[in-house]
Amino acid sequence: MGKILFLILGLALGLLLARYLRGQRARRDLSAPPRPMVRVGDERIDNDEIRALIRADRKIEAIKLVRERTGLDLADAKDAVEALERTMR
Repeated sequence: MGKILFLILGLALGLLLARYLRGQRARRDLSAPPRPMVRVGDERIDNDEIRALIRADRKIEAIKLVRERTGLDLADAKDAVEALERTMR
């Protein structure tokens, strides 16, 4: 009898916890979606200056800036800038 009571109590607590956690997720402020970012290894490539260069169709300068700031090789920097460009569309 004690095992069944313990099982029912555990199940009830689990259901209450699940309901509470779902309610917390629903209360988040969703007014502004987060800006997408691109990660290359441990580096986060998400800079307003890089975005401005991409918007101005100065992708080569954006790639140079990414290489300068992260030390990536040319191909990886180009891939990072293109991935960031895709998130901006």
